[in-house]
Amino acid sequence: MIVNDNDKISSFQCFVLFVSAMIGIGIMFMPSGVAKYADQNGWIVVLLGGIISFLVFMLLFKIAMSNPDVTFIELLDSAFGKVLGIVFSFIYVIYFVVFSSFETRLIAETAKEFLFNLTPTEVLIITFLLTCGYISRYGVEVIARMCEILMPGIIVIIIVLSFFVYQRLDFSNLLPILNIPIKKLIQGIGSTIFSFLGFEVFLFFLPYIRRKDKLIKSAFFGFSVTILVYEVIIIFCTADFGSKEMQTMVWPTLNLFRDVTVLEIVIERPESIVVALWMITTYTTEIIFLMVASLILARIFNTKEHNFFVFAQLPFIYILSLIPQNVLETQKYMDFFSYFFATFAVLILPLITYIVLVFKKKVKKT
Repeated sequence: MIVNDNDKISSFQCFVLFVSAMIGIGIMFMPSGVAKYADQNGWIVVLLGGIISFLVFMLLFKIAMSNPDVTFIELLDSAFGKVLGIVFSFIYVIYFVVFSSFETRLIAETAKEFLFNLTPTEVLIITFLLTCGYISRYGVEVIARMCEILMPGIIVIIIVLSFFVYQRLDFSNLLPILNIPIKKLIQGIGSTIFSFLGFEVFLFFLPYIRRKDKLIKSAFFGFSVTILVYEVIIIFCTADFGSKEMQTMVWPTLNLFRDVTVLEIVIERPESIVVALWMITTYTTEIIFLMVASLILARIFNTKEHNFFVFAQLPFIYILSLIPQNVLETQKYMDFFSYFFATFAVLILPLITYIVLVFKKKVKKT
């Protein structure tokens, strides 16, 4: 796949794309989910989950670098032939479309709860999708530049808000440390890993990366920042609410920022600021997922432009996003989909592809 040099992205833009793709919908709900398995040891589970996710990325990187000038779609064709390659490519389209639908529904429900109480959920979903679709029409480099502008500011604001929350925290809620059964630890790590999903998009961006030799470094810093943000949120939520209370919360991260005091002045509805920031982070994640799915479809149908496929996905995402009845049901669907579909798409299928390619290469030599 030949990519114009002007469409390629820098190492820093790769780093920002990693952070933008991973920090999305999960940050609002992860603390309560982790607490159900690990109680006050959630921060340990998040750290281990982040490290394992990075190791999975390293495996994917090795697979992708077997032919760095093509996307994973071409690798699927090389491994399984044209017909099976197209079938597996459609699996990735379904993967990104379904995840986009869950993200869309969750952000619409959250926005309705905290910002737009009188606006119908359907209207919020349509508005969000059309906005994301408009930006997704542009190339990888344009979206990388947008993330480059938005993401650093968002992280700084979250850190500043966390600093003002710090004064009311009770860190004794983090004790005792390491009193967690191995079974619960493994379950918690499995749940946490899915909060880091998004790094797999690089499989389809590889030809657009200018310095592939620096991708590991970009990914390392991307994972480090994501782990740091998640750790701050999980530690602060546990210290503020305690693990038992946190397990019953729908939006623990937003509850953390409900009362913020700056210079003895109480800021009213600070969670609205957090929701607005979170909408931007989810917005960037959704844009990336939409664009990747449209790029895959463009490769399947052998077209130069992916614009048409961006808007072709939106009706399917809209319909799928309305299937769950509420936030909790959406989270259950998302967890189920993550455990089975994401495991296959992110780990099993790439691994099988690599094994087949290595086997074919050895057969060809003999």
